[in-house]
Amino acid sequence: MKQEKRKNRMYHFLCQHDVSLRIYSSFALVLIVMLVLTGLIFIRLYQENYVASYTELLTKQGKKVAKRVANFYANENVTQYEKYCIYLDELEKAEKTDVWILSNQDADVPLAEEYTNADLEDDSLSEEYTNADHGADSPAQEITRVIQRSFQGKVASSSGYDNAYGMVALRVAVPIYEKNTKEVIGGVLMVSMMDRQTMGLDEGKYLIMVSSLSAVVFSFLLAILMTRYLSIPLNKINRDIERLSQGDYSEIVTYSRSRQLQVTEEQLNRLSSQLARVERERMNLEQVRQDFFANVSHELRTPITVIRGYVESLHDGVISDPHSVDSLYQRMLAECKGMERLVEDLFVLSKLQNPDFQIVKEPVSLRQIFVDVQRSCSVIGEEKQIDLVLELPEEDPCMIFGDYDRLRQMFLIIMDNAIKFSEVHGKIWICLEKSNGSWNIAIRDQGIGIAEEQLPNIFEKFYKSKLRQNEKGTGLGLMIARQIALRHGGEIRVESRVGEGTTFYFSFAELTSMEGYE
Repeated sequence: MKQEKRKNRMYHFLCQHDVSLRIYSSFALVLIVMLVLTGLIFIRLYQENYVASYTELLTKQGKKVAKRVANFYANENVTQYEKYCIYLDELEKAEKTDVWILSNQDADVPLAEEYTNADLEDDSLSEEYTNADHGADSPAQEITRVIQRSFQGKVASSSGYDNAYGMVALRVAVPIYEKNTKEVIGGVLMVSMMDRQTMGLDEGKYLIMVSSLSAVVFSFLLAILMTRYLSIPLNKINRDIERLSQGDYSEIVTYSRSRQLQVTEEQLNRLSSQLARVERERMNLEQVRQDFFANVSHELRTPITVIRGYVESLHDGVISDPHSVDSLYQRMLAECKGMERLVEDLFVLSKLQNPDFQIVKEPVSLRQIFVDVQRSCSVIGEEKQIDLVLELPEEDPCMIFGDYDRLRQMFLIIMDNAIKFSEVHGKIWICLEKSNGSWNIAIRDQGIGIAEEQLPNIFEKFYKSKLRQNEKGTGLGLMIARQIALRHGGEIRVESRVGEGTTFYFSFAELTSMEGYE
């Protein structure tokens, strides 16, 4: 049980510090690879640099030897040369370097045999080299190559691992010139065996390993501190995200000093603001939805209750007089028409508020629309003897881009309200004028007007005054009119004074080109 709890705690810790562990492990891996590569590169460069330096040293020694041998040969001083050979033997023992003096048999006057200590043709040059089989690039072949280059008057060198000695061999050949003719009469071959101890590679590797381990330990400690430093803002961001997921959209305080993490926190802050706004809109829409269903239920409950009462009266035979029965049928028909009108208005409003619903637009004439509206409203206002006045520009079709039927419906809604709230023998003006590329429309009546405190609410769903003139209204007409205006890129506003009348204003962009529609 304890072991299982320990595993769960470990799993929780790994999950909680997943990013930190990844940063730490990535840093450690990069550090180890870097140290290994640095060590290999250092050893390689150190070895090449040592070989180059040692080659330069052997070249200087070889030139000194060649110069001394040339002097002995020129002075015919064999005795001094033999003494000098003793010095060369001591040099070989001290510095582990073989010094071979060879004669150039291709020269006109080769170096005399008395002044040489090796002969390639007699295989006197290091039996270890000539007897060992090393393949195509054997040391014997390398020696022959560098000696031949020295016989051509060049300083030649080569190096490589020698299997016979188990170490690196460095070979340097220097030409010997005859003092008077400057002819190459021989050569000095310096051969030195460089073991790892001689080159200091073991000490170098030891120092590299010690320094690398020290750097790894120090860097790991530094990585732990850095990952903890980096994990603080990451953990804060994680807590902020968790808070957002739980519905807390309060402002997120920017903590990180890192610009990249600051940008992340700023993005989270913007996301929090957007989520808060969306939540408010959702709550508002939820309230609107609830209000909508409450209003629809209220609007439908009354006529349904009335119709049910009439039907029960007829069914029970409470009313049998033919005239009264006919009156009840007329009332039920009126209530059904009212519900039908309400459902139709809801259907139209639902379509207009749907972003996917597209209005089919084409060039339409406002003049023609208002002539049509005047004709229809003359019938509606005939009972009150309303005078409809059209003030339209002469000889101008007043073209805009829109849906003829929807625009006619919008203006009929406004005109119907104007007639409904106008007194007998009232007057209604429809004025149309152009200004700054737009058609401005004003529909003004002399009705009872709208109270100032009611003006902000008249375009809301199911809002209607309690006046008797509006008792048959659905409360959706002005909202439908507003949606139609918005769908045409226009605007609608209202001004009113109680007892003086009401004016509705519209504005639509003028259609200046009929290209493609003629």
